[in-house]
Amino acid sequence: MNKPRLIQILKRSGLVNTREECMEIIKSGRVCVDGEPVYDIYYQSRPHRVTIDGKPIKLVEEMVYYIMNKPSGYSCQKTDEKNVLDLIKIKDKQIKNMLFTVGRLDVDTSGLVIITNDGSILHKILKPEFDVWKTYEATVDKTIYPEKLEKFRKGLIIEVDGDPYKTLPARIEKKGQFEYTIQIQEGKKRQVRKMLEMVDVTCLKLHRQKIGGLELPKGLKEGQYVEVKKDELRKIFKR
Repeated sequence: MNKPRLIQILKRSGLVNTREECMEIIKSGRVCVDGEPVYDIYYQSRPHRVTIDGKPIKLVEEMVYYIMNKPSGYSCQKTDEKNVLDLIKIKDKQIKNMLFTVGRLDVDTSGLVIITNDGSILHKILKPEFDVWKTYEATVDKTIYPEKLEKFRKGLIIEVDGDPYKTLPARIEKKGQFEYTIQIQEGKKRQVRKMLEMVDVTCLKLHRQKIGGLELPKGLKEGQYVEVKKDELRKIFKR
């Protein structure tokens, strides 16, 4: 079994809030392994051999899981001033420091996000090969005609990190005059909005209702959240 890196050990201790804080503490010489300062954030060690300021590190064992109806206007990035993690009210500071968002949404998009300190579920939800469809409700500025819907379903070329990128085939269904249900397997930054732009419409409102088989609980208002058991998240992989 591989030993964890120092930066992973610090993050799992809950003593620091961000990756940047981890790097700063390690590079300052405050972290020691077997009593000797180590400045390499990727140095591998057993947690019981690591200290910060001479004190042994204790890893957080408790894993927590929250389902939130993310409000528009909030970031999913914990380093941003107005972020969804600040909406989670728990007393345990170490667990609070470890929290992160799974399946991030753009600042101006609302809907279902998962907030946890359990990194083991992250890649399974985000990787297309696990066949997890994310379901969005979109309001646009005009009707999308059938030929454009067909292009949408086959996948579109959008810009990702300055380069052209062909998306995987998507699902789209008309629900109202300007309302559509959209499903994608990927999660590129602003992907749904960019895909809509490629069929000549502007997204006015975007809300994520489901991740796989996991749906926002009825009556959960924007900004509200509920704590769930890990077993509840298995709905994500139900089809």
